[in-house]
Amino acid sequence: MKNTVGNGAFVLILSGLICKFFGGLFRLPLTNIVGIEGIGIFQMVMSLYSLALVFVSGGVTNSLSKLVSSARARGDNQKIGSYLRYGFVFTLSLSLILSLIFIFFAKPISSFQGISQNSGCYFIVALTLPLGGLVGALRGILQGYENMKPTAISQIIEQVLKFAFGLIFAYFFSKIGLGGVVGAFCGILTCEVFALFYLFFATSQNDKYSYGSEGRNEFLNATLPLTFGSVIVPFTHAVEGLFASKLLIKSGLTSERATALYGVQTGVVGAILNFPLIISLALASSLLPNLSFLSASGDIDGQRKIIKKSFLSMWYILLPLVVGLVAISQTLYPIIYPNIIDEYLKISTKITILSGFSIIFTAIMQFLLSILQANGYFNYSLLFSVFGGVGKLLVLFVLTPIKGISIYALSLSNIVLASIVSICILLKIGHLISFPFYDIVLPILACIIMFMAVKIFLSLVGGIWGLMLAVIIGMASYFVSSLPLFVGYAKDIFAKLKINIDR
Repeated sequence: MKNTVGNGAFVLILSGLICKFFGGLFRLPLTNIVGIEGIGIFQMVMSLYSLALVFVSGGVTNSLSKLVSSARARGDNQKIGSYLRYGFVFTLSLSLILSLIFIFFAKPISSFQGISQNSGCYFIVALTLPLGGLVGALRGILQGYENMKPTAISQIIEQVLKFAFGLIFAYFFSKIGLGGVVGAFCGILTCEVFALFYLFFATSQNDKYSYGSEGRNEFLNATLPLTFGSVIVPFTHAVEGLFASKLLIKSGLTSERATALYGVQTGVVGAILNFPLIISLALASSLLPNLSFLSASGDIDGQRKIIKKSFLSMWYILLPLVVGLVAISQTLYPIIYPNIIDEYLKISTKITILSGFSIIFTAIMQFLLSILQANGYFNYSLLFSVFGGVGKLLVLFVLTPIKGISIYALSLSNIVLASIVSICILLKIGHLISFPFYDIVLPILACIIMFMAVKIFLSLVGGIWGLMLAVIIGMASYFVSSLPLFVGYAKDIFAKLKINIDR
């Protein structure tokens, strides 16, 4: 079988870079339109929407990707149409139930969050949810064919149109008194409509599917644990969104300041620091169908080889991205958020340091979960996610009300979640994973050198030009410090390019 992890990951990383650019760019003017408290409200509603969306589509996307790839490995192509039909019925049923809940309980939910004046957002969420569920099902089918391009293009459609329509609606709605946050969610609804139309077209280009009744048990055995497992992390974020302000108030903050700090954590820091997760998410999505094919074929050595190369590539690229963003954050935030009070910018810098560790641990967790799911350990995926979710919530509820820790507990809780899940997975499938000590440690040492070089330079030269030069200096210092690894990776890339050219 041809290894398509690299190609698929490259496509998703490229689309992820574009999406993160527009996603981050979206929050910048949106913050200036709705204010720091408004972005906090947006994130509170978004946390529940994200939870619902993952619940109706996250498990379906991964299960269809796994099942379709395994069916292809067995030559059992007749089941693919059945999987698609079951995916549609499953995701539509769940999304309609949750949409009704949002419609009937919009007022109580928003009142509990302390944002009752923005209950209209949940009516827009109710309309958007079924569309997002169908988008996830179609992506799963196409990824099962190891075709990542439609997923990438649909993601770009979502982000570009969200940026355009979301900001237009937010500005217009704020001017006529309907609320800028409500307008932003209207933009999200619009972009899902266009993404769904594109994916229907892309799916229709594949072979015609036969829709039988076989494969139902396989679908449910994979989808149910993956659905509940995939919802654990966004569920904890939703609980965080529901209780964050109340817990922060217990630490001695006012209601307005608590909401603003939550906006700083999720809207300001999150918009920038989540950027490196593009790499781990892309690799996880590409690994799942590829490893599923190898697992169904019984190729253990092939799995080990792909896992090793994929993780080391992710580690080499992701680590300096995280460390670099942490290093420049103190200079970066005042430039991109000029209207935010200096006090909040200083807090943002402190949060970024701790959040950097949570991003690294989260990336490792995402990578390991894809390996676990590809080998059919769906119930373990759910169980380990539950363990991690419980650990996160314990840290959240115990540490957030403590004065002096408060807002930093959010990042700490994410580290605990990812650590628990990752350790459990390693205990279960550690025999598939082996990395050279040198390849792990050298990037860490190179990042330390890079961090020191960037901080020293920024202490001497500030402003946007100083920031740009600091980025160049940081990249150069990292590549020079990790030169032996860089040369090795470059040789592999050129060798693959030469093979493709010769063909």
